[in-house]
Amino acid sequence: MRGADTHVEGADPDVLAAVDALAGRWGGRAAETERERRLPDATVAELLDAGLLQLAAPPGFGGPGHGWPTLVEAARRAARACPSTGWVVGVVGGHAALAGRLPRAAAETVFAAGPRQVFATASAAADGRLTRVPGGFEVAGRWRFCSAADHADWFLLNVHCGDPADRLLVPLAAGQVRVEDGWDVSGMAGTGSRDIRVDGVFVPEALTGSLSHCFAGRQPSDGGPSPSPYYLDEVPFLPYVNSCVIGPVLGCAEGAFTACLARFSRDAGGSRPLEQPPVRDGLTESAAELACARHLYESVCARLHAAGTARRALSPEDAAAIGRDRAYLARLCVRSVHRLVQLAGTAAHFTGDPLARHWRDLQMMAAHRDLNWARSAEAYAAAAFTAEDAGGPGGAGPVHGGAEPVHGGAGGRGQAT
Repeated sequence: MRGADTHVEGADPDVLAAVDALAGRWGGRAAETERERRLPDATVAELLDAGLLQLAAPPGFGGPGHGWPTLVEAARRAARACPSTGWVVGVVGGHAALAGRLPRAAAETVFAAGPRQVFATASAAADGRLTRVPGGFEVAGRWRFCSAADHADWFLLNVHCGDPADRLLVPLAAGQVRVEDGWDVSGMAGTGSRDIRVDGVFVPEALTGSLSHCFAGRQPSDGGPSPSPYYLDEVPFLPYVNSCVIGPVLGCAEGAFTACLARFSRDAGGSRPLEQPPVRDGLTESAAELACARHLYESVCARLHAAGTARRALSPEDAAAIGRDRAYLARLCVRSVHRLVQLAGTAAHFTGDPLARHWRDLQMMAAHRDLNWARSAEAYAAAAFTAEDAGGPGGAGPVHGGAEPVHGGAGGRGQAT
């Protein structure tokens, strides 16, 4: 999309160039990706060979040590060509940072083969359970929405042992789970977010980690100043992992706009759609909404990167504002693309049409827990406003303290991860 590639502070230009060089291949496979309901093996090999699934892997385990903007901007650019590929780059690729936040023995185990691996997460337990046994836990049952399950080397299970508030992160190797084909959906089909089943696997306690500890802020392992720009193993992780979705969402909407513009640029039987005032007006309004979405995207990237480089935890107000902005970004993208589909008419609803594919995928992305407007608005209002500061009807004033950040993503439930 013309003018869309503004500079994102902290994003590595070499990584972005690698994504741009491969994006045409992923776009060419987008129909196959949707039809097969998984990324093609060739795409996964390209992602691994280019280091695009290792962007968030910690340097201590062989990772490149990139900051958060590199991950999310790479996902955005990939999603323009193939939204499912963008999702896997940003959301699944972000799980490498989470794997590095496991207790040392567990992290050494999962990274024993190096960072060139796929880490899937399983947060939505259908009937999955964890039972304490001597020396550790027995894991059994089924989990849902495990993106890139067909290609995963490790699954990071989010599960509790009796008390839902006391959750553990439990890594299982791919050979310890069965991938089941339950992913028959109308949008984001290519993410392969399948069910997994575990048949009574023993996991030593030393290889599990408290979820709250894995997400908490921490000091550098040597107790001194951080030796590298990598901060994803030190800052409180939840605002970062919950915000990975904004790259794929924005990129998907931008890809839809490009597909729509290409449609209208063609001379359809002499009709010259781009010369028709309703088409020009609709395209202009959708472009304006995407421009606003990009401003929110850049603001979220800048705030998270600034807090990360400073090793600073976000205040409750900042975390709630970021949740608000990522949810509103998704709203703007959905409105923009909905208008494009209306402009294109019936022709935009054929299964193989690129605009139709991006529209289906965007609606599925926008249903993610971390983009829920009602939940995000409630958290923001609790952090920003109080009755005594509001000054009566129509008034509002800031407060200090209050809301917890919105939970979801790898730490949430009921969503593709």
